[in-house]
Amino acid sequence: MFLFVLSPSEASIIAFCKKNSQNFGYFKRNPYLCNEISIIITKSQHHIAMKIRLFLLFFLWYTCANAQVALMYDADGEIQMLQIKDVAETNDYQRQFSLTCTNRLNDSLITLTPEVYDGYMLSSRTVYASKKFEYAGETKRLFLRRVKVYQDSIYFYVYYDDESALNPIYYMDRNGNGEVYPLADDPEKGYISPLHALLLSYPMAEDPEVRAYFDKMEPTPRSFEERHQLALSKYASHLPRFKWGAMLGLASTKVKTDLYRMDQAISMVPGVFADIPILLDFSYHPELSFEKYAANGSHKSTGMDVYNDAAFNVTQLSTAQLFRYSSYNLPTRWVPFIEIGGQFSYKLKHSMEYSFIDQNTISYLTSTTFAEEHRGEEEIPATSFSFLAGVGIEWQFSRHHSLYLSGRFYKEFGNFGRIGGLLLISYNL
Repeated sequence: MFLFVLSPSEASIIAFCKKNSQNFGYFKRNPYLCNEISIIITKSQHHIAMKIRLFLLFFLWYTCANAQVALMYDADGEIQMLQIKDVAETNDYQRQFSLTCTNRLNDSLITLTPEVYDGYMLSSRTVYASKKFEYAGETKRLFLRRVKVYQDSIYFYVYYDDESALNPIYYMDRNGNGEVYPLADDPEKGYISPLHALLLSYPMAEDPEVRAYFDKMEPTPRSFEERHQLALSKYASHLPRFKWGAMLGLASTKVKTDLYRMDQAISMVPGVFADIPILLDFSYHPELSFEKYAANGSHKSTGMDVYNDAAFNVTQLSTAQLFRYSSYNLPTRWVPFIEIGGQFSYKLKHSMEYSFIDQNTISYLTSTTFAEEHRGEEEIPATSFSFLAGVGIEWQFSRHHSLYLSGRFYKEFGNFGRIGGLLLISYNL
């Protein structure tokens, strides 16, 4: 009843396990796990099960690139081998109704239909399962494409009502072999999606804000996963919301230039930030900061220097555009995060002054020397762009307030650019 694309080696292993079912247990017939073939093994043979499982997974990957043999189950669950070729080119919408391929042995056409076969898998590892479902008041049985398996128990399928595939309708079932249910609620019929009902069964749903967030679940796998992740975290403070606050940083950077040897520059960086959620774990994190820094050094002059000096002074206003990933799936108030982005800086004041004295010999006989003083000022670009990357941790000490501590790598591009680090502490107001 089931069609899988498998290599001969995989089929031999499965047939061996089938024949030795008294030693290895029995097959869990689940044709929709394209990235694993489950074999249930007795506890005494568990270590053998793991070896066979890993071997099957390796050959399943090989099959996806060399799909020429099909493994089928008949009504009695017996394995049948069938060599195939030339799978018909169809789109997602057409594959819902049937799939046609060629028998390699006799070149006869084979058509898979949802009334006869329970499912099939393409060489691209895309799985289609025969499912009976309701749509627009009509009962249908089609091959629905499986789009995701969540936590090994919730299977998501998609139905396309036209060839454009612009309006996917999602369904789900438990364990991959049962009846499918739509993800979208139907208030007129009093229907609540099983996944929506699952979210409301968690204690966190008693919180009004969390309940409103659960009720806004869109009928997509991603929307459910975000809300289920929040429910498992057990912290309402993990609820995605707009945040803003103040920050203060300590920067240690060094100006990089070919003409000067500059010392390390230490500066304070006050500013404000905002954190705008995109998904549960991802957010857009803009910042606005003010910085004033200075560095001393020396001019890489020629000749024998008696005295040289260089002074670098900058006052700038910067705006950073960061994207942040936070691990809100952890059941704790301590949330680690990583961030990456860029920073644009406009220098309100900028100067680079230097001076040095050359000591040169006029006569080698009398050792007469003279000293010449040089003074000047370098032109510094008024704008600059920097790359930022960092890690940090958020402490959610209350429902609406957090304290952030992060460390960043800083790389400013161009002449007189800086490189260094930034230690930053932020408070969500």
